[in-house]
Amino acid sequence: MNNLAKISATTGSLALFLDLVPARYAIYPAALIVLCAVLGAMIQAPAANSRWVGPYKIMMVLAANIAWAVPRLRPGISVVDVAREDKAAAIAAVASAGITPLTSTGIPKT
Repeated sequence: MNNLAKISATTGSLALFLDLVPARYAIYPAALIVLCAVLGAMIQAPAANSRWVGPYKIMMVLAANIAWAVPRLRPGISVVDVAREDKAAAIAAVASAGITPLTSTGIPKT
């Protein structure tokens, strides 16, 4: 599923969910989304084998951190920032060290 379809499905389902909530109570789900977004920005991603990975992922989904909004730091994945012009050299250096580079979704590149 491409990113546009994911965004459309997510925003559509969120709009349907909020439509089911009476107007006087709509502040509570909105506050939960904002709280999860703030906590997601403040809390470092747990290690891949931590028991906090599940709650962390749920919090990030509630914060609407999906598709293009996925944070760089995720459980089990580390990121090395390099300039775009150095990307090929960085991938070659990682591969020469015997480390399999991952795609942006965490799947090993083939």
